[in-house]
Amino acid sequence: MKSIKSFFTRILQTFYLTTAFYFKNNLDACASACAFNFIFSFIPILVIILTVFVKVLHISPAVLEGFDRILSLVTNYIDVHKIIAKLPDRFIISWGNLFLVLFIVWMARKLFLSVIKGLGQIFHTEAPARPVLNQILTFAGELLAVITCAIVFFAAFIMRQIFTLPFFSKITELFPLIFSSFSSKLVNWTLFTIILTFTVCAYKFASGSNPKKRQCLFCGLLTTGLFYGFIFIISIFMNRANYNTIYGFFGKIIILLFEVYVYFVLFMYFAQMLYALQFFNSLLLGELYFLPKEQPNSINDFVRKLLFVTPFSLMTRDNLVKYKAGQEIFKKDDYSDYVYYIVSGIVCEYRNEKKVLFEKGSFCGEYEFLLNTDRTGSATAITDCTLIKIPALDFSLLLKKNTKVASIAMSKLVSFRKIFD
Repeated sequence: MKSIKSFFTRILQTFYLTTAFYFKNNLDACASACAFNFIFSFIPILVIILTVFVKVLHISPAVLEGFDRILSLVTNYIDVHKIIAKLPDRFIISWGNLFLVLFIVWMARKLFLSVIKGLGQIFHTEAPARPVLNQILTFAGELLAVITCAIVFFAAFIMRQIFTLPFFSKITELFPLIFSSFSSKLVNWTLFTIILTFTVCAYKFASGSNPKKRQCLFCGLLTTGLFYGFIFIISIFMNRANYNTIYGFFGKIIILLFEVYVYFVLFMYFAQMLYALQFFNSLLLGELYFLPKEQPNSINDFVRKLLFVTPFSLMTRDNLVKYKAGQEIFKKDDYSDYVYYIVSGIVCEYRNEKKVLFEKGSFCGEYEFLLNTDRTGSATAITDCTLIKIPALDFSLLLKKNTKVASIAMSKLVSFRKIFD
């Protein structure tokens, strides 16, 4: 029963930490930047690839025009027929065209740079600065995007040619509905497989904190799965024709921008969840330090105290200790190698003939650690107590990485000195 409670508590704690850090890091703005950069980069790149297929590789425009179902993702937003019809007979490279291509490539770079900056906003406390590697990842992402688009179009072309063979033509005529449904599903699954691959690779390599592969896959599956569900719901309840009638071409852009924005919101949210999963114990320790010591006076404080006051994930066999009433926890001149969190019970600290009581949800034993000295007093369990021993190294890392924790620790040190000195 306790393990089930611990499991569900950890899930709720993870979602709370993810949501709190999502808004703290202003990741919604990062998602918006990624969505706008996508509009100004990815669609023009698709147009360039279509042009290359028609004019450089000498693929018949009639073949591309027959890809209405295969290229459904593109034709929802781009009128491929008009683009192909307006292509000149000769493929001419002018300075204007070259400048336009370079601009599109530069904007594509902006897309991947926005993604990396968003991940940097999340992982900056744990990942080292690596500007050169980030530039390499940016160009690599852009190159892979172009190559992936080209492969998808080329694969679609090959499939189209295969299905025009006499053998497959007869089967298609016999089972038109099956093949029609199969081609649509094949396109959708290919698209979402590419999205999943991009998401997992970005989490793994662009985060800079070397998260575990299973954590990256888990967060990537959540991102892609929820995005698939969102697209499915949109396809049921949103009538694209209405938007196209009112806004024309801009209606398509608005819908695409909305869908891409939702994807990047999910991308950033679950990237933040990846951070929470990877550094859960450290974040949990920080939340314990932020817990309100008095009766909660807001809904947020009440929720935080309810979620975090009993930190099951930190309550392991190695660091969980129990004391009977009257038993000494530490004495004067002991080495201050631990800070204690009180899971249950009351602890009293004695120094200079003065005493302070600490109850459930409080830390004790910080005074000498913050002063970097041996114990100058003692601590005794007033009632039966359960404590979590937090190693000095872990607590020290928390102070270095979390400025808010360090600020609270310094203010507590001032209060301690007023009491004991």
